[in-house]
Amino acid sequence: MWIKKSKKDEQSDGVSPVPTQIVSNEEFPPLPQTADQKAVEQTVKDLADKFAGKLGTSRREFLKTTGGMATGFLAMNAIYGCSYRVSQDEALDPIAYLEGKPKNQFIFDAQTHHVKDGMKGPTMFRTMTAKAGLNPDLEGIAPTPETLYRANFVKEVFFDSDTVMAIMTGAVIGPPEAHTLPTPDMVETRDRVNAAAGTRRMLSHGLADPMDPKFVPEGMDWQVNELGIEGWKCYTGNPTGAWRLDDEKVAYPFFEKSLELGITNISIHKGLPLPGRFEPFFKVDDIMQAAKDFPDINFIIYHSGMKHMMTMLPPGESGIGDDGYLPWTTDLVRLQKENPDVTNVYPELGAVFGHSVVTHPEVCGHLLGQLVDGFGAEKIIWGTDCIWWGSPQWLIEAFRRFEMPENLREQFGYSELSAADKDIIFGKNVAKLYGIDVDTQLTAIPADSLTAMKSTYLDNGADPSNTQYGWVAV
Repeated sequence: MWIKKSKKDEQSDGVSPVPTQIVSNEEFPPLPQTADQKAVEQTVKDLADKFAGKLGTSRREFLKTTGGMATGFLAMNAIYGCSYRVSQDEALDPIAYLEGKPKNQFIFDAQTHHVKDGMKGPTMFRTMTAKAGLNPDLEGIAPTPETLYRANFVKEVFFDSDTVMAIMTGAVIGPPEAHTLPTPDMVETRDRVNAAAGTRRMLSHGLADPMDPKFVPEGMDWQVNELGIEGWKCYTGNPTGAWRLDDEKVAYPFFEKSLELGITNISIHKGLPLPGRFEPFFKVDDIMQAAKDFPDINFIIYHSGMKHMMTMLPPGESGIGDDGYLPWTTDLVRLQKENPDVTNVYPELGAVFGHSVVTHPEVCGHLLGQLVDGFGAEKIIWGTDCIWWGSPQWLIEAFRRFEMPENLREQFGYSELSAADKDIIFGKNVAKLYGIDVDTQLTAIPADSLTAMKSTYLDNGADPSNTQYGWVAV
């Protein structure tokens, strides 16, 4: 059975700022909470009661503070072993928490979402998962204004997290009228945020469907010349017309027209396949040939090609073998190693980092270790898939604090990610692809209007939701 994570949270007296089970955005069925995740959840509550008592506040209020965030990682260390840098002082003293926080860090989220304002009926995700029999209860359930709409997106991403720039993206699933966030709505979010800030805080993808006869060239001209999109988002496994990146008749005219229009960044949903006959189109075996044939295009591989959530079960219960094989992601790394002259493929961390980091440090270690080994830190793109996860702040904290488990360093030779590695992954890599001058942004953003609004929000008592807007298994 699936239920909304926010509905489950309503039953709890204090919601952990760090999720304690995998959350689905409806593209895949969520896994049941593991024994370890249940233990983390209980430990968060126990520690929060202890610390809240010392500070004279309630568990609910404590968990919304920086101390609550630190408590989430203390609980994870207690259950999984010490894989996250955190101290009890951070839980009890906001100053100690802030002292360990990087200053003026450039965090540029390459994958963010909301649904179009005023959406009344079910999204395409809900319709498809209902028809596929994954969760019939989803059919007819609409998003609510306080969760997935534009206003809450801005709060969760820019007020409740350290994110300073983001790319608005969407899902090319089904016909355009069924898209949860059509390109004009994506562009409107970008333009509204940038106008409110007075600086360039957001970019927007356009939605690309080369199987649509109206897309090449008319649809492309419209999105680039009229809407001013900065890159493309693709679903090769779109049920209304699946395609491959190495298809010379379908994909290559799209790539050629993109270059003609000056668009060089194409983000592709790979891995996390829709069920059934479309699964082969989510594989990673079509990437390298396209990258070789179009060296001037940057192929940004969303979700790093990770196949399925069974991979995200703890070691011993999952698809991870003794050799650390991660279905499709390991294959992507192998293909890169076999083609070292290909320099225009970039794995992105949206969804899969979040899923792995709340499951077990070893799962996360295999993911990050293999990507760094195959591509180098300079090719890994930071993305969160928020606001399905709610605020991306817990993901930012998890990545800052994560330490490669010692046994994985010894057995597999994975490198520890340095502070400099994390810094370029957090935003400098994607900024380079989109021609963003980081130093200019770091000068402009602290003085802009959105920063002033955030300061007022924080001064008046920040109120993070600590929830996620997807679905969980119970």
